[in-house]
This record gives sequence, C-alpha cells and structure tokens, in this order.
Amino acid sequence: MTRTVHVKTKHTSYPIIVGEKLERELAAAVKKEGARRVAVIADNTVVRILGTRIMGALKKAGIRAELFPFPAGERNKTQEMVTKLQHQMLKKKFGRDSLIIALGGGVTGDLAGFVAATYMRGIPYIQAPTTLLAMVDSSIGGKVGINTPFGKNTVGAFWQPRAVIADIAFLQYLSRKEFVNGLFEAIKTFLTSDALALNRVRGLDIASPFKTKKLLQEIIHRSISIKAGITERDERESGERLVVNFGHTIGHAIELLSRFKISHGYSVGYGMLVESKISELLGFISHSEYESIRNALAELGIQGKKLSQFSIASILETAKTDKKSKGGVPHYVLLSGIGSVHKKGGMYAHPVSAGIVTKAFNLCRQGK
Repeated sequence: MTRTVHVKTKHTSYPIIVGEKLERELAAAVKKEGARRVAVIADNTVVRILGTRIMGALKKAGIRAELFPFPAGERNKTQEMVTKLQHQMLKKKFGRDSLIIALGGGVTGDLAGFVAATYMRGIPYIQAPTTLLAMVDSSIGGKVGINTPFGKNTVGAFWQPRAVIADIAFLQYLSRKEFVNGLFEAIKTFLTSDALALNRVRGLDIASPFKTKKLLQEIIHRSISIKAGITERDERESGERLVVNFGHTIGHAIELLSRFKISHGYSVGYGMLVESKISELLGFISHSEYESIRNALAELGIQGKKLSQFSIASILETAKTDKKSKGGVPHYVLLSGIGSVHKKGGMYAHPVSAGIVTKAFNLCRQGK
C-alpha cells in the first residue's frame, strides 16, 4: 500500500511517497519538474545494487538521465566531493534546466542536496532514500550539507526537495546493523514526539524486518509524518525543529571523534543515552523513565560501558562546534518525559553545565 505525506512550507510544498516498487512514482515526479536532463548521484555501493534498475526505469519512462557515482562513506561528504561532482556536471554541460536525483542514504542525500543547492545558484532535486535512516529522517526537511574538520554538517543550506520517494523495497538490501542504524533516528523522533509510536518499534522483527513489513511501513510513515509536521511549522530550525536534534549534541561529537567508524545512527543512540541521563539529573524525567530508555537502547546494542573509549574532555570540546552552540556553549535537547521535550522560555535547546554533562557521561559509562 502506498501512502503520501505532504509537506507545505512558506515557500514550497512537496509529496513524500512511501510504498514498494515506486519506480513509476519516481519517474512521474521527475517528469512533473520538466527537467531537460537528470543527474543521478549515488555512491558506488548503491550503484552496484540499484544502478541498473533505476537507470533502466528512467530510460523506459523517456527520461534523459546520467549516473554520477562517488565513493561510499561519511568521509566523502566533503567540499572536495561537492566540487568534483559539480565539475563533472559542468563538463557535461548540465544547465539550470537540469534536476538531480539523490539516490542513497543520508550521506548521499546531504551531499547531492548540497550540490543541487549550489549548482548554478540552485537547481531542483528529488530525494530517493535507500536506507531506513534516510527515509525516516535525513531526506525530509531540506537540510543539506557537508562535514568539515571542525564538525559534522558545519557547512550547508536549507534546500527543499521537489519530492521524496521512499521505496521500502530498497531496505531488503540493508544489513541488520545498517537497519538498526536507521531505527535509532525513528526512536529519537518517538522519544521526543510520540510515546505510543515508540512501543511499536519493539514489535519489529529486527533480524528480518520484512516479516513485519506492515508494521515497518507504519513506523516509517509515522516518523515521516512527525518530521514533516515539524518542518512545516519551523522550516529554518529557529525553534521547534531543534527537537529533531535530541541525542545529536553528544552523538555528533562521538561520530566525529570516532572518525566516523561509529555510524551516525549508533552515535545518536549513545547521544540519546547520555542526554536522557542529563534529563534525569536535571529532574525533567524520572529514573524509571530513564531506565526504560536505557533498556530499549540496550536491546539494540547501545551499552554505556562502550563510551569509555572517549574522554569526557574531548566530548565537551567537540560539542562546542555543534550547530546548536551559542557563544561556544553547547546546547542540548532534553526530555520532559517519554514522548515530549523540555521547553523553557520558548527554547527547545538548553545550555547544560560541564559538571552535569560529565556526571551523566560517567554514570552512563558505569551502566547506571
């Protein structure tokens, strides 16, 4: 069954289509834009698995498309790669009447979206996410960008896609680890916005998600609906949209310090653990609520003792480069309960003393 969520911001609107075998819907979305040429940007892994299928479907629909592959991995989400892809498009004389398809996971969506935002001062693009993480989070909302030595996504733009085509059939190619990696972003959304939806996650067959396919699609659709609603109300992340960064202040620091050996979703998992403990220490959630969160994360491999590989000093220093920092002071999204965030003075992210963060980090390392 195909389901559609519509995103309507002040300046644009676009559909997010969730279903299986959506090649026809992808071709229709491309044709709607009337682009003369299409650049399909995908990493080498996705090209190997889906390249022939997607390019064949576009060709069958009469769409003039060319493939622009790049090496897979977060390490390649850089300005150098953006420049390389743009130069390849310029060399092949892609004009402003072109369109980009971001075919892949979160790295591809961020990278290809940033190429689109800056190529000839901006051309349209369509998100075709192939991972759970991209489907439930990064493909929605128009945040695109790249990493620098100073932090994750520290250079970027807001550039809304013209459509998001989330084909859950692509998820069958994910390993268990990659599937769980994306599931952490759905858990993040439910911890901040929908406690009832969080309970559904535990009904998933993690080892073989398509055995619980109906529930999987329901979780994806619910997560997308929440993210779409937040985007509509706060497109430029000036207020409420900061809630989608729960777990990310600590998480981005872990991801960067691990040199991306710990993937984004798992890093956010550790971040949610520590930031939930901070919420408990500040009296915003109860110990039993914290334990509930800790146990749910532990079932997916998040063990506090693994944080011992990082020093709290390096975490605190790296967190200063987080986009939510103000005056070099890290800000954290905190919970006021399972399914809601702490809000004070109209603010959704808050400064927390280094002492509290250190205490929370150490308690988590001790499994407390």
